[in-house]
Amino acid sequence: MAPKKEEEKKGAIEGWWKETIDKILHETGEHPHKALLGSYCVYPAARFITQQQDEEVVLLLRAHPIINVGWILLVILMLLAPGIVVSLGLFAAVPGKFVIVGKLTWYLVTLMYTMERFLYWFYSVFIVTNERIVDIDFENLLTRTITYANLNRIEEPAMITGGFIRSIFQYGDVYVTTASEKPSVEALGVPYPHKVVDIISRLSEELEKRRERGE
Repeated sequence: MAPKKEEEKKGAIEGWWKETIDKILHETGEHPHKALLGSYCVYPAARFITQQQDEEVVLLLRAHPIINVGWILLVILMLLAPGIVVSLGLFAAVPGKFVIVGKLTWYLVTLMYTMERFLYWFYSVFIVTNERIVDIDFENLLTRTITYANLNRIEEPAMITGGFIRSIFQYGDVYVTTASEKPSVEALGVPYPHKVVDIISRLSEELEKRRERGE
């Protein structure tokens, strides 16, 4: 009987959370969807490392795609650079074989830089679940920094926006202050920061209500 009661209790908790998340999304004018090349995902069918069995991903965020414009323009310039240099005749006295090797090396470096910048953007994510906040910073292929903050131990989240570009494309920084050794968890350059802060606040309030009821 004990295992059966445990399963029923677990199912009740999961059902309560699903209803609560649906209510919060409705109140904030949101619905499950992905936008802006996957940088703003609401209630996605996604999982992450260390995710608990009864944990639901409510928001999965990356930096706004507009953040990538700078390095993309640099990559385009790097791709054009060898042709421009050769057309100016700066390496006219260099044997053709060396020029070809130099071009291939340059393009390889450009490819590596492009992959590094893309992977940094794609795998640096800010996740909001029904229980905590998970900040994953991609350093390189071998290193990731993961920071956690329980929703019932955070103070009021804050956001910083401003500037013409940020206002036009609606992105900004979100800061969540905690009482742990790491004073804050941050999401930099994410889309719709006002919505993110609102959803985090509502989830934290629901957790606090459950704690007060002793559930």
